[in-house]
Formats: sequence, structure tokens, C-alpha cells
Amino acid sequence: MKNLFTIAAILLSTSLFAGNENKNLTDAEKATVLTNIAGLIGDESILNELGINGQADVTVVVDENGVMHVEEVQSTDYLLEYHIRQSIDGAKMIVNESLVGKTVSFIMNVVQSK
Repeated sequence: MKNLFTIAAILLSTSLFAGNENKNLTDAEKATVLTNIAGLIGDESILNELGINGQADVTVVVDENGVMHVEEVQSTDYLLEYHIRQSIDGAKMIVNESLVGKTVSFIMNVVQSK
């Protein structure tokens, strides 16, 4: 079985931690965050072994040290939610100053295919 693993690049909300000012992420910033997260979640063999399948709405915040903090994961699959939290929370990534303090929300789909 092969997994079709996609992170929908639908960024539902972006905001700055400091202040109420809203700013949009650039395409490069979106790509940086999603590429880092995709690498952390694991390849299809890991997801296949775990039997993970489903969709999750994920919200992460990048702190001043480039560490990602999972704010929220909503999924009907407990194993998917647990795997996302364990894989992403506390992970460090190289970020531009513009990503510091940003809240990034996206939809992640993991589909098992035959």
C-alpha cells in the first residue's frame, strides 16, 4: 500500500503574536513552513506502518528561536492527531525574522491508497 500524503497549502489564518495587526505570509514563507512540517511528519513508509489515515486542521506558532509549537490539532483520528503533535511540537526550523511569532493554520490530509 502506498500513502498519498498531502498538506493542503490552505493557510486559514496568519497573525502576529505581538499586537492585533494581521499580515499575510508570502509564498516563500508558506513553502518554508509546509516543507519543514512535511519532513517532520515522516515519509509514506512511516505513515503506512502506523496505519494513519484522515484529515487534520493544524495550527502552529513559530517562536523567536524558530521552534514550532502546536496550538491546536482537530482530527477525528486520534493516532493522526498524536503523530502530528509528537512530530511537530518543539521542532526547530530555520526561519526568517518575518515568521517569528506568526500563527499558521493549514489542513493536512493523509490518505492510504492501494
